[in-house]
Amino acid sequence: MRRRISLPLKLFFIVFAFVLGCIILISQLSYRYVQKEIRTNDIYYTNQILDKVDQYFTVNFSSFQTILFSVETSVKANINHTEVIKEQLRELYELNSNYVSNIYLIKSDLSILGGSAPTRIFDEPLSEREPLYDAADKNRRTTFVSEPYKSKYSGWTVTMVRYLNGAPFPMAIAVDLDLNAIEETLFKINKQEQMNLALITASGKIIAGFSENKGALSIQDHTFSIGETSAEEILDTSETTLQVHTKDGIPVSLLKKPTEKFNWTIVSVNDESRLKAALSRLETYYIELLAAGLLLSLFISFMVAKFIRKPLYTLKTKMKQVEQGILTTTITINRNDEFGDLSRAFDRMLQQIVELIRRAELHNELERKLEIQVLQSQINPHFLYNTLGSISNVIRLGQIEKVDVVIGSLISLLEYGIDDASEKVSLRQELRNVADYIEIQNIRYNRNFNLIEDIEAGLLDFPVFRMLLQPLVENSIFHGYNGGEIEGPITIHAYREEDYVIIEVVDQGEGIPADKLKHILISEPSEEEVKRKRIGLNNIHGRIRLHYGDQFGLDIISIPKEITRIRALFPAELQKGDA
Repeated sequence: MRRRISLPLKLFFIVFAFVLGCIILISQLSYRYVQKEIRTNDIYYTNQILDKVDQYFTVNFSSFQTILFSVETSVKANINHTEVIKEQLRELYELNSNYVSNIYLIKSDLSILGGSAPTRIFDEPLSEREPLYDAADKNRRTTFVSEPYKSKYSGWTVTMVRYLNGAPFPMAIAVDLDLNAIEETLFKINKQEQMNLALITASGKIIAGFSENKGALSIQDHTFSIGETSAEEILDTSETTLQVHTKDGIPVSLLKKPTEKFNWTIVSVNDESRLKAALSRLETYYIELLAAGLLLSLFISFMVAKFIRKPLYTLKTKMKQVEQGILTTTITINRNDEFGDLSRAFDRMLQQIVELIRRAELHNELERKLEIQVLQSQINPHFLYNTLGSISNVIRLGQIEKVDVVIGSLISLLEYGIDDASEKVSLRQELRNVADYIEIQNIRYNRNFNLIEDIEAGLLDFPVFRMLLQPLVENSIFHGYNGGEIEGPITIHAYREEDYVIIEVVDQGEGIPADKLKHILISEPSEEEVKRKRIGLNNIHGRIRLHYGDQFGLDIISIPKEITRIRALFPAELQKGDA
């Protein structure tokens, strides 16, 4: 049989699951919301950094333009004084050496006048300057910015070149940018902000940033790719935010922003390390929150279950006591809620039930006593009528010598019969009384009704009603032997059978017709019985049932012309003197 789970335990699990579920749900929703906000803020913050970097390059571009215009003005003023021009170039270079690698003039033969120490000494023509001079010559009104390249004197650099208009001979002004300084600036931002920034040209070459130990990138010949996504593919897309994967399959977020002054693009590759660090701190907080929620769920569930369990178990205890028949239970619930109302209503109901039971018991007892009194009132006069009739018959037959015997038996019968009929006597006393009765009837009817006693050992002292057997024997004479017209044996058996003690009166007379047999124990006495003052079997049947219950009483078996057996059933556990 499956074990039943108690209501408080069910309530504990329900409340625990509900509270913990709510805490987990709220935590998950909050975590997802905060995660989304952190991601959004991270993108916003990255865009802010990109804007700042763009502003930095815009300021630098303006500074480089100022240098170019300063050189142009100085050269025009001192066009015939080469040494003065060299000195001014040197001073401008030293003043801006934090940002530029060199400041110089490119002549048409590709020789130079430079401001840095190497170019002041070595000013021979170099073929690498030809693209710069040609670009300046073709764009005489604008400043040209070259692609990054490897310079003999400036190293890895980008050159800003502008044609010197108004000079007596063709000449261009050039400024080599210090890409190492720009890269150092980007690396500082990367370190401080936990970012991975780079500056790339329109052709996809890296100007600065993306050191080889920063992120999962492939850097070759100052070109790069992220996984299978090349720099050209990144620049070709119109979207500013991309989601790509490294060659190891790690997802990264990519943000790009074109610079305002240069034809460059600032690229930020975020492997979500900052986001993961923030989420890691957040996860620690949420784990602590869930642990606190678990403890809170247990506490709330325990308190709710306890609040229900105590009054519920009190009511259950009261009901079990009532079920066991203890109607005077005094367990109370002093609470001003529904349980208190239920307990008080239950107590009032018990009081009403106890009062009803008491009244019912008084009524039943009174009714039983009245019925017994009515039955007893039928028994006592009966003996006097029949025994006097027996004496009358003896005298009428002239059997005067038997009068003393009849009178002696009559005295015994009267002494035995006029006592309290509700008093219990032993079976031995009943048998003695029946023997006196049979002796009178033998003389009365001048017949020999042979009384046979078959009593199981130990039952002679079994308690029975006074005047139990005489009406049964009288019934055998009246019905079985036609009121004394024929004679025969009357046998009395007494034996135990399971939980019963059975006392039988058996005759071998005419028997009882079947149509009368089924009504004899439930119908009123017949007119003849009333006229003859005879006690009906239903009288004995009713007395037994009133005392011991409906499962006891008389049982009649009759086969016409053969046998009639009247059985009286009593509970086997009776002791002498039991009521």
